[in-house]
Amino acid sequence: MQIRKDSNQIYLETYGELEMAAYDALPPGSLANLGEEKTVTAVRDLFTAAKVTASKGVFSIPMQDCFITSITIPKVSDAELNSLIPIEARKYLPIPVSEVQLNYWRTKVNLRTEDNEDTIVIAAVKNDTVNLYKRYAKKLGFKDFSFEIESLSQARVVADSFKDMKPTLCVDIGGRYSFATLLHENVVRDTNLIRKGSYDNTFQISKVLSLSMDVAEGAKRVFGYLGDDSSPHLAEVMGLASFPLFDEIKHLLLNYERKYNIMIERVVLSGGGALQKGIKDILSEFLKKEVILLDPFSSVVLPENLKEVLLENDDKYAVASGLALRDYI
Repeated sequence: MQIRKDSNQIYLETYGELEMAAYDALPPGSLANLGEEKTVTAVRDLFTAAKVTASKGVFSIPMQDCFITSITIPKVSDAELNSLIPIEARKYLPIPVSEVQLNYWRTKVNLRTEDNEDTIVIAAVKNDTVNLYKRYAKKLGFKDFSFEIESLSQARVVADSFKDMKPTLCVDIGGRYSFATLLHENVVRDTNLIRKGSYDNTFQISKVLSLSMDVAEGAKRVFGYLGDDSSPHLAEVMGLASFPLFDEIKHLLLNYERKYNIMIERVVLSGGGALQKGIKDILSEFLKKEVILLDPFSSVVLPENLKEVLLENDDKYAVASGLALRDYI
């Protein structure tokens, strides 16, 4: 996404996406495993097609390349906290602190702690990962660039869309992975990687219904959980394939409620997996919670010629939108 700010309005200038599987000679919906050079080539092609002109870029760091945890410690000053975090992080990180870049923030809501305690969220990204994305940025021509963990980008859009600041579980469903983030009072309290995604549905449809991967992906995208009369078992296969993902979301939801002594009132869905028809209703029934599909473009003014297209396919742009809005909201 490329945006610009004019007075008090934020405008979408251009956007785009690519089917990365094509760069790995795989059918649509397959999980691509591109190397550094192919990834740069793909993004360059996207920039050309979308007529990207920005000289400043913000890149999302995938959740699977991060480590995030929350800890409870005695209240200390900001200066003391800055010295304390590396020491505390050593207790939880599976690798040395010297091999990661650390970030942290205070949270104010944890009813299980006393007034003399603070809950701190610690996020760590491997130096190797940061260096890889620095190389991406330079090869793509960005002189001014920064990075952000993708769950924080998605949470920014959710926080700006729902200003009542009620406890919200934000779930982004990707192809290989998904992630869930607890947002309360516009602050990220917790976030977790889920090693399940919408590719599991494609794989099971292909396997159970004896369809090629590209046909299975097409059936998932067109019919989703609603099924199809010509293939009466499609909806059943989708439901069974999604159970591990849905069950993990439910587990995290209940865990967050117990951990923070709160009632999560809604679940907000985004990501490409949120585009599957019928997912809102089936997940709502499974979780016994209100489920809402996120509108990533609620904070920007859309060009008239793009409104209809984006409103049909916009859920997948949550992270990109959050990155673009980083310096504006």
